[in-house]
Amino acid sequence: MHQQVRLFKTIDLINGYEGNISLHQYLKNWFKENKNAGSRDRKIYSALIFNYFRLKGANEVTNQLALVVQAAAVDAITQPLYEAWVTQVDAPISEIKVEKYFPCIEKISTEINRDELFAALKTQPAVFIRVKSAYLNEVKKELQDKDFTFTEIGAALKFIKNHALTEMDTFKHGDFEIQDIASQQTINLITPQKNEAWWDCCAGSGGKSLMLLAAQPQVQLFVSDIRKSIMENLRERFERSGIVNYNGFIVDLTNADALKRLPEFDGIIVDAPCSGSGTWTRTPEWLTFFTEEILNEHIQQQREIVSSICNKLKSGGQLIYLTCSVFKDENEDNVEWFIQNLPLKLAEHHYYQYSNVGGDTLFGARLIKQ
Repeated sequence: MHQQVRLFKTIDLINGYEGNISLHQYLKNWFKENKNAGSRDRKIYSALIFNYFRLKGANEVTNQLALVVQAAAVDAITQPLYEAWVTQVDAPISEIKVEKYFPCIEKISTEINRDELFAALKTQPAVFIRVKSAYLNEVKKELQDKDFTFTEIGAALKFIKNHALTEMDTFKHGDFEIQDIASQQTINLITPQKNEAWWDCCAGSGGKSLMLLAAQPQVQLFVSDIRKSIMENLRERFERSGIVNYNGFIVDLTNADALKRLPEFDGIIVDAPCSGSGTWTRTPEWLTFFTEEILNEHIQQQREIVSSICNKLKSGGQLIYLTCSVFKDENEDNVEWFIQNLPLKLAEHHYYQYSNVGGDTLFGARLIKQ
């Protein structure tokens, strides 16, 4: 009886989700309101619902009950439920079509390996950290002392299980950062020189800026975002890493008047707001709720931002354009629009696809101001 209650409660939770906030926040809010759900209940419902969206994608599903049962087969914690439920329903395999799995599928860049991307979307993503090279031995020792299982992929450390990484002493000392492996690779586009002025204009929590400073500590660093809460997160992250010499501010990049008092820069990093389609392993609900209208809104915003910040770039300066998108419209097509409509020329562009190791997919281009 209790197992049946879980099944129908899962369906109620799925049907109550409208996509207006992240699935993670939706479940967090529900667990907060329903404190009788213990930690095991939270893990079970989270696994069932996230895996439901991972399996479903953009497909329309009529046999919702059967798909929830199929989702229970994905994780060890929900496997007993699958065994209890599976005899009651027919598997909905015929309803899940590969060609309808990914929204705007025809817009995925031909440079993307679709098989690896789609396979990754149906599994839990891995966690990666970037370790300061001088502290690699200390970090690995603490991981081993805590019996945290990890593997090394180049300079990145990868974790399959959810370990309490932020409780580690080496994390609190700023010896490593939690950062996806694809994001770590974008440093190959960023080539700051001593005493140059660089602006990370969509800084988020500052991951790209920290890589920039690791590559060249003697730059004049400016960081900004439109969100006050995100800039507070950045400040805390910089403090943990001992970074105090920088200029941080909140700004709307589409407001040209707000940028007038800024100096010109030798380099600008714009990690542009985008579809996030290269990170949907972490937010699989977007497979269901993303639309072409949303994509077009992102494309327009990206062009407005780059057009605005281009005016603050010195002649010969570098503009590093980044997205976590697999869509050609946001990437190659936008770069083509930039060089046709702005005084920019393309130096190089790359996709950083790490689907096959549990990582994200990012796009990066380095453009030069003429």
